[in-house]
Amino acid sequence: SYPTEQHGYILANHCSAGKPPGGVFLLIRLNAMRRTIREAVMDRLHEKLGLPKSHYSLHVAVLSGLPMSLISDLAPELGRSPAQVAQWLAESPDSTVMSARAGEVFCRLVQILDTLLALYNEDSGAALDWLTAPNVVLSNERPVDLLATEAGARAVRQAICAIEYGLPV
Repeated sequence: SYPTEQHGYILANHCSAGKPPGGVFLLIRLNAMRRTIREAVMDRLHEKLGLPKSHYSLHVAVLSGLPMSLISDLAPELGRSPAQVAQWLAESPDSTVMSARAGEVFCRLVQILDTLLALYNEDSGAALDWLTAPNVVLSNERPVDLLATEAGARAVRQAICAIEYGLPV
């Protein structure tokens, strides 16, 4: 039996005109190709900012308070001011460390930005436009504003996946 779309494959039937289905089958594993391309680009900001790679280490760092200097390090990558990025995190730029809540939002922001940069072929302008513009799919809310909660971040990820795979949302 042939793999199906459930297994991440697309089964394309290549038949000549007039021939019934059952001709030559081309098996294309699109998800694997997409994953390879995404992995080559994703986590660029995560690594550049020096955030811990393991989930547990990142968890501990967030609870301990990520340094506010990370906001200043991220801002030029986005072409935004540190004050603007701090506003997205609902954090006072006068602090030396982020609150645990702001740290979580910061990590979500970096993850979503890495995903958007992969999706938009490293075009930070397009990624930021999408992130900061009201989005019809998200009830005309700006995706960046939804990153305050994990549920909101899931909605943003779902919208990004819909764009990436051409799915309805």
